Amino acid sequence: MNQAVAARQEQFDLRRRLWTSTTPSRALEDDRETQAINFFAQNYMLEQSIDGAPNPGLFGLFKPAFTSSSRDSSAALAVSALALSVYSRWRMDGVTEKKIANVLGGAIYKLTKDLHAEETRKSDITLLATLTLQFHSSFESLFGSNKATIVHHLGALALVRGLGPPQSWTTLANQFVAYILHVEVAAAIREHRQVHPELCYWSSVITTTSMESDTQIDALGIRVADVQVRADNIFKSTDSDPGVSSLTLERILSDIRDLDKRLVLWHDRVSHFWGPFCWSQSDIVFPPIQTFRGACHVYTSIRAARLINIWRSYRLTLTLLALQLTGGNQRQQIFDSNEVLTIETILVKRIQWLVDGFCASVPFFLGNRTNIGTVADFDNSTWRFPTCHDMSEAFDTTGRPAEMKGLESTAHHKSRAIAQGVWLIMGNLTQLVAFFLSTASLTSRLPLRNGQLAWICQQYLRNLSLLSLPWTMNKALEEQVLTGVCLPADEDLISEARRCVQRVQQGLKMTGD
Repeated sequence: MNQAVAARQEQFDLRRRLWTSTTPSRALEDDRETQAINFFAQNYMLEQSIDGAPNPGLFGLFKPAFTSSSRDSSAALAVSALALSVYSRWRMDGVTEKKIANVLGGAIYKLTKDLHAEETRKSDITLLATLTLQFHSSFESLFGSNKATIVHHLGALALVRGLGPPQSWTTLANQFVAYILHVEVAAAIREHRQVHPELCYWSSVITTTSMESDTQIDALGIRVADVQVRADNIFKSTDSDPGVSSLTLERILSDIRDLDKRLVLWHDRVSHFWGPFCWSQSDIVFPPIQTFRGACHVYTSIRAARLINIWRSYRLTLTLLALQLTGGNQRQQIFDSNEVLTIETILVKRIQWLVDGFCASVPFFLGNRTNIGTVADFDNSTWRFPTCHDMSEAFDTTGRPAEMKGLESTAHHKSRAIAQGVWLIMGNLTQLVAFFLSTASLTSRLPLRNGQLAWICQQYLRNLSLLSLPWTMNKALEEQVLTGVCLPADEDLISEARRCVQRVQQGLKMTGD
């Protein structure tokens, strides 16, 4: 560790000794770091699951950093660095950049010391610090157009291995490992690789002791990643050797059907409580809430909506694989022409239904936002987001009366949607754009609704702007995309989205939620 970082740490320790409160909210108002932590705690940190709500993920695990024995811990400093980075994006004044570097240096300095001591190396708080620094790295990577590094993620994996067998982990350690698995599964599917066998074992242990739906969906995601790799190998082998056995094709298609049924069962267990629920606008909102053909679904929380979209992405991945395998050169080995036509019709309809669901979820995340926003916009009464509270009666998409669990208040949903909506929907929009713009051979066989691909691309570009990610120098074009008014030709929107998608995928490399 160089002298500059050590000097910054001494200044950091001195300043933190003056911070005597047990919670961020009591500190001095003119302290920028305290302002950032207050802002982050109010709008990003989530309570642990109550009343049947989904597990809050990493954002529900930050509070131990401030309730531990030392507010100077590596975890507290790491969360402070993340809070400052997030707060800086909302303030848009650049004043906090130097402070971020100081706090980040302090976090790394403390973490380095913790890793050299056996007691602290095996501490849950040290693992939290490592995970937070990884999220901070990915967050800054996205906004800095740099490729995300995974050094802290690899460090977290090493720390978990040092905790001993999974059966001996603490409850908090189990939650951290569940988050690591969530990130690993997302990365494996995105990168077309299998999840490491050791992590699969961790998942099997956690899954047997936890009935949380979040854990169950990640376990299914491990199987999705595995099937995807197997399908990729078949596609590669058929390029060089068209004689792939019918048994191989039958086995993987059977596994896809079985896994899809398990995903349907998972959805049946949670949708009645979390959504989606059909929403209709009861009053005139300006700016209007952008929808595709008026379709909008609401959920009990932003986290619930995110998990349902993960479920949709798994089913979409499987359905696309089945469509490619069914339509390959070997299809005549196991299907006649009529069977192929029937199967393809079913698969295409399923894809359309899943894409419709994605599109209907976008208004829940983005509301009627048409500009980047600042800290003051958290109290902006013109920003509106659809919620379950807008309806006197709620029904799921099959017409059953809802039995909601974990329902957020209107105020909490607005706060979470403003803070995290654009971030959480970005992965889904990126996936959709990548699916339909990179699989040229499938495009002609995936007849989306008229104008739907262009609408998805527009929402993707809109989301980039709401995240303050520059994608064009044409301010008039950006305003058209943000407002949805006087939009350019569909071909132009699709072209712009195709150009941007690779950069964002790099930034999302090692982030989950």
